[in-house]
Amino acid sequence: MNKKKMFTIIFIVLFIFLTSCFFIIKNIKSTAYGKLDNIYGIILRIDDHFNKVSLKDKSVYEIRKITERNCNRWNSKPIKLSNIKTIDIQTNINKIPARIYTPSKGENFPIVIYSHGGSWISGNIDDYENICRKISNDSNSIVISVNYRLAPENPFPAGLNDVYNILLWSYSNASNIKGNPNKIAVVGDSAGGNFSASISQIARDKNGPKITCQVLIYPATNIYELNTKSWIDFGSNFNFNIEKFKQFISLYTPSLNDRKSVYASPLLSTNLKNLPDALVITAEFDPLRDDGENYAKELQNEGVKVTLTRYTGVTHGFVSAGKITKKSNDALNEISKYLVMKFNRS
Repeated sequence: MNKKKMFTIIFIVLFIFLTSCFFIIKNIKSTAYGKLDNIYGIILRIDDHFNKVSLKDKSVYEIRKITERNCNRWNSKPIKLSNIKTIDIQTNINKIPARIYTPSKGENFPIVIYSHGGSWISGNIDDYENICRKISNDSNSIVISVNYRLAPENPFPAGLNDVYNILLWSYSNASNIKGNPNKIAVVGDSAGGNFSASISQIARDKNGPKITCQVLIYPATNIYELNTKSWIDFGSNFNFNIEKFKQFISLYTPSLNDRKSVYASPLLSTNLKNLPDALVITAEFDPLRDDGENYAKELQNEGVKVTLTRYTGVTHGFVSAGKITKKSNDALNEISKYLVMKFNRS
């Protein structure tokens, strides 16, 4: 075989291979409703195929380890921050582990209460190092990351009460941590977004402490009914599906009546007036997308000032995936800018 013929064969084989790869990647990125971001979509499909999470074949402990592993795998490397303390905060009810991130220079800082995600049964403050450091640094705020109690050992409303008690503690002890009690925000993602929405209602109902603003990152706002269009469209796809979520909900709220509580399903509240201004962040291919967007709409209808941002090409949990999508950093930048704006006006 002469060299010309050999190179022709190699070229044809290479062309077929690259063309096949192109169409495989294109198919991996595509959904019936649009396209996932490039690298994010490919990794998500592969990871979802090999790492199915279900209580049918995994214990709660194993699910917690998977959550921790995924956060460590896909989160951006934490930025340097010198003033970080992990402490047990004594409240009127119990001791609550928390991590406090404080800017290095100054005092009278705004305070951000951060509630992590994890479907109420997993997640911890270690998983959210990068997110909390970045928010503290970029918004020049104290961030208190709450290691609230998890279900099923501690079902509703234990974890929610922990976060609310940290809010009370932060208000009463603000000066001791160089904080400003008149500038407090609640921020959370997924289950933590659910907590932040609920605590905004609790603080209003109990006449304080006053919350400057709430930041809800793909929050669950109705765990009694999983019947929105986004649940129908995306409830059997990617890294977060309806069967998993129903299992997790049953551990967090074993009682159906608890799921109807406005503090478990804040969207079910008939009174959304006089709540803090809100930034609501959703993801295009997230089953919880409509939970967040419907809640934003209802808040607006009741006169609450709302900023709603839908990030395209990504799914639930993208803010914790800075290594594989730049939209994680985009969202964190938006959050910090929003907090600065609201704190400056309060």
